Order: sequence, then C-alpha cells, then structure tokens
Amino acid sequence: MSRLSNPDLTRFVCCPDCGAPLGEADDCLRCTSCPGRYEIRNGIPLLYPSGMDTAHLREEENLASMMRTRRLSPREEFNLSQWNLSKREFWSRVRLEARRSPGTFVNIGCGYDDRSREIEQQGNTFINFDLIYDMLSELQGKGAKSCVGGDINRLPFKKGMFDYVVSIDVIHHECDDLPDLLRSFRDLLKPGGMLFLEDPNAWGLFQMWKSMLLPRPLYRYLRSSYHRARRSSHRPADYEFPTNPRRVASILKSLGFGDLSFHAHTAYPCTSPAGYRIYSILGRSDYIRKNHNYHYMLSATRR
Repeated sequence: MSRLSNPDLTRFVCCPDCGAPLGEADDCLRCTSCPGRYEIRNGIPLLYPSGMDTAHLREEENLASMMRTRRLSPREEFNLSQWNLSKREFWSRVRLEARRSPGTFVNIGCGYDDRSREIEQQGNTFINFDLIYDMLSELQGKGAKSCVGGDINRLPFKKGMFDYVVSIDVIHHECDDLPDLLRSFRDLLKPGGMLFLEDPNAWGLFQMWKSMLLPRPLYRYLRSSYHRARRSSHRPADYEFPTNPRRVASILKSLGFGDLSFHAHTAYPCTSPAGYRIYSILGRSDYIRKNHNYHYMLSATRR
C-alpha cells in the first residue's frame, strides 16, 4: 500500500539530484539510479536535493511562521485584503486562459494558497509545490490531493509533464538566477503548455524610485533598516528584490516562449488606503494597471 497521499505522484516526480525516476520503498521514495532516498512525511514526499542551502530554508520557514502568527494593524489588514484580491484576479485569469480539456497543473511556491481545489473540481490534475513542509501540510488538511516539498533551484519533476506552470510571488526570491529558474519552468511544460507568472514589480507605481533608481545593495540596506526600526512583524529576506517585467519577458522570449501577454490588475497591495485611491484614479489607464501595479501578471506559451 502506498504511503503517498496520491500514489500517482510517482508519475510526475524525479530525483532532484540526478533526474532519474523514483520508486516507493518502505517509508520513502528511492532513486532508481543514484543513492538518493527521500522522506514521505504524512503522505507528502520531501524531495530536497543534497547540498541544499539550509540557511535559506530556515529563513523561509521563519517568514512562513510570521505570515501565520503576526498581529495585523488596520493598514496591514487593508494590505492583506489587497493581496487576496490580487490572487483572485490572478486565478480568474488562469481559469480564463486554461479553457481546454482537463490538464496538469503545478503551482511552484504555492505557499498557503488553496486554489488547487477549484482547479481539481474541473477535472484537472494539480500539484502544489513548496519549500516549506508546514505550508503543504496545511493545504493537505484543507483537501489538497497532491503536495510535494522541494527546492525551486532543483525542481524534482520530470520534463514535459505539465500543461500549466503557475508561480505567484516567487521568482523575486531567486532574482539573481532568473534565466536558469525560468528555463527550469519551461522544461516542465509540454509543447504548447502555458506559464502564468505574478511577481512584485520593479516598475510598480509606488516603488519604482526605490527598485529602479537606487543601487540594489543600498535599497536592501535601507529596506532592512526601515523594518528593524518599525519592528515589522513581516520583514522581507535580504535576498529578495522586485523583478523587472521587461527583463523577465526578454528572458522568456529567448527561451522560446511566445504569445506573451501582460494582464491588468485592479488590486494594489503594499500601499495605504490613500495610496490606493491614487492608484484607482491612475488605474483608469489600462497601461498603468498592466505595467505599474505592485504586481505584474503575465502569461506565455511554450512553443
């Protein structure tokens, strides 16, 4: 009897070290080619590569814990409502673009997002992937059928297995390795498969002067100092940095993606209610809502 919550996962996953298929053995998954042995914890395979940056893992775990336990001020409550609206808009776009026969989805860096159930109800296969086990465990408790733990820099999935790759607010965590990261996303897709990305925007209306005009080390230092002075309950990690949508688009085109489109957002997280009123006025322009939102949202097709 399989210890995986979804035995069909072995069709999709592979060894993060060598890329070979994995097979179930006792209480773990074992590589069929190298000595790799991977824990199955409460039905969730944890496919962490050897030599993984454990300091990065600890920091991400701390950030995840703060997301769940911090007390919110009224302004933070407003921002959270905008984050939630932003995700609803993103998933509405995914459902709109993905109107074809049932397909296979993977959400890279899924966090606590439990939208997988809505997609599965339409007959699709959906895999939630994240670095943090506790996030995956919570999703599983809410009914998610397929969860996989692992490192985004060594994705433990076979190539060409997915019709849709989704990633929300993730790639800015790996902003120094965008070409390799986006190439790995492409490799997961079947020909004709679609990539959906959303990420903090270096050209955002209220952050362009910081992310585009300040040198990156100075910006990171000032941001860290600001959050320490305010004793913020949720501090961005030092390695995070908003990504430039035009650079991301250029990389995707060089990787063979076509039909690349940016999509408008109504929500604008990380600003005050007064700032949001300014955005709402300027956001009457479709150009502003597509290109200067706090997030950019894009879709692209693997040729």
